[in-house]
Amino acid sequence: MRFNSTRIVIDPTPRRADGEYMAHARISTNRPDGTEYDIHLSGDLPGFDAREDAIAYAKHWAQEWLDARFG
Repeated sequence: MRFNSTRIVIDPTPRRADGEYMAHARISTNRPDGTEYDIHLSGDLPGFDAREDAIAYAKHWAQEWLDARFG
């Protein structure tokens, strides 16, 4: 089952380190008062030569993480 919510935001912005893009996922949502808070920060995931590959990996990783906990 795939987790699906319009209230959850996945930020898959990688960080650049040692000549590669380290995949990273920030999963957040908003409280009823509108303030944002983090549900989970992945830490560094695998590194990739291409930024787009790191982003795709992080999005997939975050979706799997959400499915395992809330799906």
